[in-house]
Amino acid sequence: MHLDLATLALLGALQALLLAPLLLVATRAYTGVARTSLRIWGVVLLLQALGWILAALRGQVSDWLSIVLANGVLIASYAETTRALRLLLGVPQRRRWLLAIGVVIWLGIVWFGVVQPDYRMRVDLAALMVAAYSALLAWPLRHALRAGGSIAQRVMLLVLVAAAVAWYLRLHELHGDAALQPGHLVPTPGNVVNMLYSAIEPVVASIAFLLMYNEFAQADLRRLARTDPLTGTLNRLGLDEAARQRFDDPHGLAVLMLDADHFKAINDRHGHAGGDRVLAALARCLGTRLRPGDLLGRIGGEEFLVLLPHTGLAAAAALAEDLRAHVASLPLEFDGLAQAITVSIGVAAREGTDANADALVRRADRALYEAKRAGRNRVAGAACPA
Repeated sequence: MHLDLATLALLGALQALLLAPLLLVATRAYTGVARTSLRIWGVVLLLQALGWILAALRGQVSDWLSIVLANGVLIASYAETTRALRLLLGVPQRRRWLLAIGVVIWLGIVWFGVVQPDYRMRVDLAALMVAAYSALLAWPLRHALRAGGSIAQRVMLLVLVAAAVAWYLRLHELHGDAALQPGHLVPTPGNVVNMLYSAIEPVVASIAFLLMYNEFAQADLRRLARTDPLTGTLNRLGLDEAARQRFDDPHGLAVLMLDADHFKAINDRHGHAGGDRVLAALARCLGTRLRPGDLLGRIGGEEFLVLLPHTGLAAAAALAEDLRAHVASLPLEFDGLAQAITVSIGVAAREGTDANADALVRRADRALYEAKRAGRNRVAGAACPA
């Protein structure tokens, strides 16, 4: 069966043209990095469409359009693809590298397309460009290959592998047969595979990109659902999940229940906005004294909970005393007037008779009220359960 490669190129361009406006319209509801990366991807599709339209017109328009401009546009699309994905992945975009690679390769293609025509050298340079940009994409995606890695990122890696296979077949054929008629629209097996991949690539790469975006969006929603908006610490849901996950740790688990002393007086004196400032400052203060792996969260109101993995009662009590003293020395001012703040802390460490994490937290809560009854601004340890 004879395949017209110019028609395949135009079909690929048509798919990209249809996808681009859908993505660009959809981005209106998004904000931040998601909106930026999706908008870049929409521009990528438009660039790909223009590049393949010009490439399909080889022989019907000047070489300056079908070689110089077409390759320049396609190189720009590869560079922007890499930038969009790296932006979505939260890694440096390397814009200078992307620009340098693109300019060097494009100048080489201009030389071997117009000044000293050499089709094989142009293909080699294009393959080198694809390899360089693919490496900048694959490196941050490598973590997806680990157990439990991102499915969407694995799909994107498969897209990159497919591109590598298509380009390998084209290069192998081109350099393996000296008598081969040059030209990317000549229907050789290598060219057919490469063009078929290029025609479907806008769709499969866009699907992989949207799957990646969906994973990140779901992760953000999950994080927001477990974060206290005032302090940026875990909320009750996040704390409950973390406590259950860590309860069976064989190396031990301790908890601290903290309560800001006389907080109602602070609210009465400075209003709820002032009280919120105090709670946010208290959370920052506590966070600076915790160890890597410790988890801080706000239970509600002026109460906080700290989860201390790998910690026994004595070490937890020592850390609690350090936190108490540090908070007592916290410099706070409202309208030029100093505002003192102290905390009472209840400490409990997991015992064999604790049925679950809730039981451990309840013992820390009882110890907290012992500290408050004893005069506040102090630490109290929970008695072992009977």
